[in-house]
Amino acid sequence: MKLSLFAFLCFLYCISGCGYVSTTDYLKHIESITISPVVIEDPDFTYQRNSGRLYDEIVRESITESFEKKWQDGNDSQLDIVIVDYDLLPINYNANNQPIQLRMKLTIDYAFTDRVRNKVIDRQDNYIQIYEFYIVQGRGEPPETIEEAREKLIQELSDDFYSMLAEQW
Repeated sequence: MKLSLFAFLCFLYCISGCGYVSTTDYLKHIESITISPVVIEDPDFTYQRNSGRLYDEIVRESITESFEKKWQDGNDSQLDIVIVDYDLLPINYNANNQPIQLRMKLTIDYAFTDRVRNKVIDRQDNYIQIYEFYIVQGRGEPPETIEEAREKLIQELSDDFYSMLAEQW
C-alpha cells in the first residue's frame, strides 16, 4: 500500500512539474537602467580605509556591474539606494570573552522605478543585508578582515539586488 502511494505521488509530481515558472519576459520593455549615486547616512560606512575610496562609489560600481548583465546604462528605469545604517557586532565569543565571529549589517531604503511606464516597480524601507564572518583561525572558515567582509557584503548586496529586481526569480 505504501509503495503504491509513493509511486502515485512520484507520478503526480512528474506530470505536474515542480511549479517553477520562468520569468524571462519580466520587464521586457526595459532595456536600460540609471543607478543613482548611493546616499550613505551612517558615518561609520563612509570610506574604505586601505584605499581611501568612498563606499558610495564602491557600492554604486558593484551594483552597476551586476545590472550590466541585463541592461545598459540609460533612462528606462532607475534605482535609488540610501544606506541608512551600518552595524558591526560580535556574535560569538571564545572562552576568554573575546569576539571570534562578527555580524556586519546594512539597513537600506531603495526604490526601483520604471521610467517607461512611470511607476514604482519595487520600493522598500529597512531592507537588511547581513554578512557574518570569523576573525580567528580554526573555525572551519578562513578568518577575514573587516575590509574583506565589507567587500563580500557589498558583492552579496549587488547580487541580491540584481536577482530581486532585474530577474525576479
